[in-house]
Amino acid sequence: MLVNMKEMLKDAERHNYAIGSLNTPNFETLRAVIGAAEELGCPIIINHAQGHEPVVALETIAPLMKMYAENAKVPVAMHIDHGLDINFCMRAVRAGFTSIMCDRSEYPLEKNIALTKQFVDLVKPLGITVEAELGAMPNNMPTEVPGQEASDLSDLTKYFTRVDEAKKFAEETGVDVLAISIGTVHGMYKEKSNLDIDRIKAIREAITDENVHLGMHGCSGTEPDQVVSAINAGIKKINYFTAMDTGITPALKQMIDDYEGRPLNYSVMVNVAMEELKKGAKKALELFMTSKK
Repeated sequence: MLVNMKEMLKDAERHNYAIGSLNTPNFETLRAVIGAAEELGCPIIINHAQGHEPVVALETIAPLMKMYAENAKVPVAMHIDHGLDINFCMRAVRAGFTSIMCDRSEYPLEKNIALTKQFVDLVKPLGITVEAELGAMPNNMPTEVPGQEASDLSDLTKYFTRVDEAKKFAEETGVDVLAISIGTVHGMYKEKSNLDIDRIKAIREAITDENVHLGMHGCSGTEPDQVVSAINAGIKKINYFTAMDTGITPALKQMIDDYEGRPLNYSVMVNVAMEELKKGAKKALELFMTSKK
């Protein structure tokens, strides 16, 4: 069933777990992610990122996302991940997304606040939830995403979200979700993850509004015990994609090798890819639900 992300997150706060927010840039990934959530009986957030536009246009994938969300056996929120400009975000409003990330983290604090608040004031009357980001997330994607070029990963602490700024941002913008930078990386890590769990706790304590929830992006490759610690510290929305999306490659390579030059239908490969995507999604979702009480 298609729902508003706000109600999901209230339950996650109440029962101490995190909602998985997974990108679905094509039909197979959409089916796999919804299928994984249904098999586990857990809520799910399905994403379309502005960076996926070269793969599929928002207006093309949105009706499919909406149809699968409405017919799912579990609660599903339809979310825009990293909407980097107002034109794209407004296209998402017209396409029927129930939640939108208005990402202005590239700007200094005051401009980020002003642009985010402007968008919140615009879409809140429509019942749309808004996510924003503070403390720009470093990027290590295999390919460059517009507006999120490859980052210097030598010192992740320079990207960290400041506690005082997080408090100010939450109070002045009225966002529903604040994505914070605490040591995760978009894409895969170069080294072992080392999250600042104490920073999450401090930000959670500083933001006294219970309607503002904390989000974590860049979960691919994060040590499982650190994910659980982050959830217990206050993270209630976790974005996950790269590990799932790249994890299908070994299975497809093995399949191609096994055919040894014999005809191999693309449709058969797609079904194998979809099952591998589902396995990856289930593994992540099960981890995010670990702390549930």
